[in-house]
Amino acid sequence: MKSILFLVNDRWSLKPGGTNATLIQACAELGYKVLVTDVVHLQASSNSRVFAECLEVPSLEKVKTASSLQKKLSKAKNQLIDLADVTACWIRTSPGKDVARSWAHRLALEAMRLACEKGTCVINDPTGLQKASSKFYTVRLPEKYVPETLICHTLQSVEDFAQKLNGPLVIKPLLGSQGRDVFFFESPESLNTRQVVDILGRTGYLVVQEYLPAATDGDVRVLTVGEKILEANGPVGIRRIPASGEMRSNISLGGTAEIIQLDEQQVKICERIAKHLHADGIVFSGLDLIGDKVVEVNVFSPSGLQEFQETFDSEIAVDLVQRLLKGKVKSRKT
Repeated sequence: MKSILFLVNDRWSLKPGGTNATLIQACAELGYKVLVTDVVHLQASSNSRVFAECLEVPSLEKVKTASSLQKKLSKAKNQLIDLADVTACWIRTSPGKDVARSWAHRLALEAMRLACEKGTCVINDPTGLQKASSKFYTVRLPEKYVPETLICHTLQSVEDFAQKLNGPLVIKPLLGSQGRDVFFFESPESLNTRQVVDILGRTGYLVVQEYLPAATDGDVRVLTVGEKILEANGPVGIRRIPASGEMRSNISLGGTAEIIQLDEQQVKICERIAKHLHADGIVFSGLDLIGDKVVEVNVFSPSGLQEFQETFDSEIAVDLVQRLLKGKVKSRKT
């Protein structure tokens, strides 16, 4: 039986609902045996073979809670597989949520890159993931599609760039997720630079970025598949609207979401970025738009697929998996 392996942060944290479960269920519907492993259950041998200690994922069709899924997983037999024997390996890790094990995430990508070099189909390409593993990737994108941005670490650099912008700005950590540690300032004069740089600089580089007024209307999450946008009766996205008194639109911070049809300009921007990503081996991503600018590129575990599927009551996830496997597996080395 053909199998697909999902690589996640922690195999015991797998839960029903969300994009991971939606993808897993789609793979099962297509007749694949679905296996799950995590960043501390990989092995590599001296003959360049990569292995994974994994569990077979039970059917999620009637699983409603995380505890019930964990109970089913606990009954699964731990098995060691050679990644050369799987149809595909899907990387669905979130390094930003697992900083304490950053060492494991780095080594997991190295292992996946080795497996990819030996012919295993890996989604997304590990080399592309390494290249796009932080907000640094946004400065590689076409300038007209991203906010004016500086990545730096020193106090003087932040202050000089703030004066250059001469308007509202945002400062956030280069490595981070879910809107954590994002600071907004009305103007350079209101900038308590030393304190912010001291706090955020402890964990690495900073991103200083012009504030986009359209952020008051929220952002739009768009999923890309290959060089195209995910469609459901046309190109669609998820508008995430900030909670009252909040500048960040993350759902984890109380934001609300609605499905929208994308306009012509949004489609043009996203397809241009999708082509850029595809060239780097990123075949499935989540782009966050504010107005006509891309403010975030999510390449490890982009979310939103479940919301599209539930809204349109269709086989969106199955179609997505088929498209990606057809494109990737067909080019697999022999």
